[in-house]
Amino acid sequence: MPHLKRIPQILNLPFKRKISALDRRSFNSHFVVWILLAFLTLMLVPSNTNAQAHPDMSGFALPQEAKGDFYFSQGKFKEALEIYKSILQDKPDSSYLFRSMVKSWDAMDALDVAKKFLNEFRQSHENSSAVLYALGYVHYIKNEGKIAEEFFRRATEIDPENGLAWNNWAASLSNDKRFQEAVEKVRIAIRTNPKELMFFINLKKIYKELGEEQKFEIEFNETLKSDGDPFTWGYGKVMSRSLRQKSFGEYAKGNIAGAITGFEKILNINQKIGNVKGQVPVLFSLGLLYEEGGDIQKSQEFFRQVLAINPDHIQAREKIKPQN
Repeated sequence: MPHLKRIPQILNLPFKRKISALDRRSFNSHFVVWILLAFLTLMLVPSNTNAQAHPDMSGFALPQEAKGDFYFSQGKFKEALEIYKSILQDKPDSSYLFRSMVKSWDAMDALDVAKKFLNEFRQSHENSSAVLYALGYVHYIKNEGKIAEEFFRRATEIDPENGLAWNNWAASLSNDKRFQEAVEKVRIAIRTNPKELMFFINLKKIYKELGEEQKFEIEFNETLKSDGDPFTWGYGKVMSRSLRQKSFGEYAKGNIAGAITGFEKILNINQKIGNVKGQVPVLFSLGLLYEEGGDIQKSQEFFRQVLAINPDHIQAREKIKPQN
């Protein structure tokens, strides 16, 4: 059976490549880690967020909301919350900001404090869809579904484009086993923002609870029939994520052939949705799997495909053997 320590090696390929590239430029290891963390965090926030100095890196600018997300990821929930509050005046209608705040309060077991703060904020922002969503989210976490749904309903009446409210409404309905209604609501959420993967993940979860998980793949294939369908990317990304988890599971059980089959399906999906960048870690993983399975010729083919897309991929270059 393959050693389980090889699983992280495949899982972390894209990250290892970036770190190695930085090492080659002679950065010290601590600086590399900070740069990587900062880069990953920046990917989570809008590009127009106001930039402030990073609290732990002299001379490095990091958007305020990204700072909060970083502190949250480190378990510093109080610090994260204070940062979120500090930018609330500039972003009073951001449901995503309110969502991060509620998650921080929840992590501190302080949802009652959250309710008090949000109700006070609401007094000066009567028509804020975002704060209504946040109150609904608090009640949703507390398993007070009926109250949560009423807040989500009012939030979407004020702003029909509040995808987070539609999505959480769907999740609440699903918890109440009102699956068809949940599907309707999450579909609206997807229409408001086809790039938000959590909406597609929720749809897939609801289909699974309905016992109709295959519908997600059927709908993905339907989107492929229309060139430029805005929903293709979301369906494909979520399907790839699910298959990746299953493939790691097969690998952990020693089933290399099953893992290969899974990664080949992921590659096929990425090709269908035009995700060239996403093909690189999949191709490299296939190269490793075929190499471990003893098919060196096949593994070399995949490593060369990696280099055809990204000639600077260090690990793939190291794997290439001279051709006779």
